[in-house]
Amino acid sequence: MLYFVDETWQEIRGREVGALAAVAIPRSRYNSFCREVWQIKHNVLGAEELTDSELKGNSCFARSAFKKLDKTGHSRLLQAAEETFAAVRKYGGDAFAIWTTQEEWLLFRNPDPVSLSPPYVALLRFFRRHMREKARGRDRQGLLFFDNRGQKEDLRAAAAIQNYISRIGLEWRELFMQVPHFTPSAVSPGIQAADLVAYLAAHQHDREFRAELKPWWEQVRSMAAPAGHSGLALKALNEESGKRKGKRAGGASS
Repeated sequence: MLYFVDETWQEIRGREVGALAAVAIPRSRYNSFCREVWQIKHNVLGAEELTDSELKGNSCFARSAFKKLDKTGHSRLLQAAEETFAAVRKYGGDAFAIWTTQEEWLLFRNPDPVSLSPPYVALLRFFRRHMREKARGRDRQGLLFFDNRGQKEDLRAAAAIQNYISRIGLEWRELFMQVPHFTPSAVSPGIQAADLVAYLAAHQHDREFRAELKPWWEQVRSMAAPAGHSGLALKALNEESGKRKGKRAGGASS
């Protein structure tokens, strides 16, 4: 199973909101997903090269895209986003998202190489449940892919993730490859899909701020992974919940 992770920070009514999101695609179906996303970018957005017309929430869901839709009845950016979400569902993908307004957590990739921030811990726990329930056969091992930010930042993030997986319990090492991968988002359809989800997740802090995004969040909900008693793998993380998870992360795996 391949997990593609991206982050975003949005200012909503004067408050900084951070969102961490992911899209999981079965490894055996990922190449087909990539081909379909390329066709979407080529046919809808006119892309000629792999790096052309990168799908990003800031552009696809910009106010200008909705103004274009209202004025002309069509927006190429919104069409590309809709077709990309359809491709995620078509190829058996699932979505995950965490959002927070906790100032100390907004830098998701904790600069401490031996400590993961609470949003990342919560996301990895979603991934573990997902692996337990969905991964089969050659998709049994989870591989983590992140948008590269820069060598120093990526090295610290890689160390923190490896330390977490190696120390938290044997099951984690069986379910996930310990070494994460970093790749430019412009060449990764998986990360681009995660970016779209992250943008929408940040706006769940105040759904009325951009009410036109509500139907798009329903699309995310339709492809969200299940999360047991908590419903779907979509969650606002506050300080109290983060403290509880932080305490559990230091003990035996659950």
